[in-house]
Amino acid sequence: MKISHLKCIPLVGLAAAISLNAGAAVVEHKPTDQIIIKFSNAGVDGRSKASYLSGRINKKLAFVRKTSQGSYVFKLPAREEFSSLKNYLKVLKAVSGIKHAEADQMMYAIGDIEIPPAEGTVGARQKPIYDLQWHYHESTGGMNADGAWALLDLTTSAAVNVAVLDTGITAHPDLDDHIIGGTDMITATSVSNDGDGRDADPSDPGDWITKNECYFGSPASNSSWHGTHVTGTISASTNNEMGVAGVGYNWLKVVPVRILGKCGGYTSDIADAIVWAATGVDNPNKAKVINMSIGGGGSCSATYQNAIDTAVAAGTTVVVAAGNSNADAGNYTPSSCNNVISVASTGRTGGKAYYSNYGDSVDLAAPGGETNVGAKNGVLSTLNEGTTSPVAPTYAYYQGTSMAAPHVAAAAGLLYRKKPNITPAEVEAVLTSTAREFPAKCAQCGTGILDAGAALAALDGSTTPTVPDAPSNFTVQAGSGVVNLTWSDQSDNETSFYIERRREYPRAWTGFRSEVTTAADATSHQDSVVGGTYQYRIRSQNSAGISAWVISSEVTVTSGN
Repeated sequence: MKISHLKCIPLVGLAAAISLNAGAAVVEHKPTDQIIIKFSNAGVDGRSKASYLSGRINKKLAFVRKTSQGSYVFKLPAREEFSSLKNYLKVLKAVSGIKHAEADQMMYAIGDIEIPPAEGTVGARQKPIYDLQWHYHESTGGMNADGAWALLDLTTSAAVNVAVLDTGITAHPDLDDHIIGGTDMITATSVSNDGDGRDADPSDPGDWITKNECYFGSPASNSSWHGTHVTGTISASTNNEMGVAGVGYNWLKVVPVRILGKCGGYTSDIADAIVWAATGVDNPNKAKVINMSIGGGGSCSATYQNAIDTAVAAGTTVVVAAGNSNADAGNYTPSSCNNVISVASTGRTGGKAYYSNYGDSVDLAAPGGETNVGAKNGVLSTLNEGTTSPVAPTYAYYQGTSMAAPHVAAAAGLLYRKKPNITPAEVEAVLTSTAREFPAKCAQCGTGILDAGAALAALDGSTTPTVPDAPSNFTVQAGSGVVNLTWSDQSDNETSFYIERRREYPRAWTGFRSEVTTAADATSHQDSVVGGTYQYRIRSQNSAGISAWVISSEVTVTSGN
C-alpha cells in the first residue's frame, strides 16, 4: 500500500543525545517508601491500622489510600532498600488478619535514546519519514504493517481504544487527532511533578531528575517523553503528509494514562490504572488493549496479577515489554505475570537486540531497534524537544523493549478492529501463531517476530505470502574487470534477489555491503569491480520476509575498471 510523502516538523536543537530516566538495565528492587497490605477484613480503618502496624515493625507508617482492589497503601518516612523492606514484610505477614503484604515497588520506563535530527525540516528536503520506519516495512526486521493495512477498510474512522500506561502525553500534531480521554493516576506529588495528585489530565510535564533525587547514586537525566514516543508507534496519524506513521494507521485511538513521573511510578498506582483502563469504571473510553512499556525487578506481585486478571476478564488484552537487562524476563515485572503478552526486542537484522530480555515468559518479539549500530537503526516515533518541561514537538529514535511492545499492542488493536468480539486469549494465539521465523539468532525470544499482515489474514482465512526458499548453486567467476554471478531459483514466490559483496584488503576483509536487487526471474548478474579478491552473498525475498543468505566462494579479479 502506497503512503503519500510525509512532511517533517522542525527538528532544531536535537543534535545531542539525551539520556533516559531508566537506563538500559532495570536494577532489581530499587528503594521504595511504600507498602501494600491486603487485609482479611476489607472494611478496616487505614489510619488506625497504620498506628498499630507501626508498633509491630518499629517504624512509623502513614496511611495513604485504599486501592481499587481493596488493598491498603502505607508510607514509610523515607525510601529504604529492599533488604530492609523484606524484614518489615516478614513481620507484617505474620500479623493476624493480613492476607498478604508486599513492597510498593517503583516501576520504570525501559528504553534508551539516541537522537540525531530525524531527516530534514519543513521546507527543506521533504524526505518521507515513513521511509525511515524500517521497523514497519523492511522484510528482514520489520513487522509487515503494510500487509495489515491492506486487509482493513482505509475509509473507516478510528474505533478501537488502546490505553498507554506511561509518562503521559505531550501535544503533537501527528498525535492530537488520535488521543481520547485519559487520566493521571499518580498519587504522590513528589512523583507527579505537576503540583497535584490524581486528576483527569494525562499531560506529561516532564520527568527530569537531578543526581541522587530518586535514591543515593541515582543519576541526573533529562525528560524522556517516553509515553509520547510509545503513543506515536501505536497511533500517529498516517497518510496525512506529515511526520511518521502509526501501526494503527487511523483506526486506533490512544487513551493516555499517566503512571510514571519523577523516579518512576508506584505499583499501587499502576494496578489501579490497569483496572481503570479496562473496566470502564469512571472511564468512558474503555480500552480493548493496554500497553505497558515499563518494568521493575522481581517476579509478578499479587497486586499486579490481580489487576491484570481483572483487565483480561473484562476482555482487554495486556501487552508488556520483556525488559532491557539481557536476562531472563521471568525475573522482572510485569513480564513475569500471567495473562500478558510479553514482547522481546529485535534489531534491524531480525536477531535479538543485545539488551533484550528473553526466556520462557516471552511470547513473541517485535522491532525495538539497536542504536548502538547507528541511531537510525532505532525505532522512529514522535517526541518533544524539551529537556525539562515540554516545548516543541519533534521526532526521534529510541531503542528498547519499550519500543517493541507498542508494535504488538497496535497489531492487537487492529485484530479488535477486524473482529470486535475477539478474546484476549484469541488475540495472543493469533499473534504468536502467525509470527514469522527469526532471520537471525534470537534464542528464547518467543515464537517469532510479529507479522501484523499474517495476523490479520488469519482472522478471515486469507493468506499472506510465505518466505521464499534460498537460491542454490551460487557460483562466481572472474572476468576482465567483472565478476559473473549465477544461481538457481528454488522458489516461485520471491519478488527479487538481493546481492551483497565484500572485498579483502591487505589486512582484513570489509563487511558485506549493499550491491544490487535483481528481478524475480533473474538467475545471473554481472558485477563491475576493480582488481582484488571478493566474496558475494545472495538471498531471495518477498513481502513475507527473506530467505537465508547463500555465500559464494572467494574470487580474484586481476584487472578491472
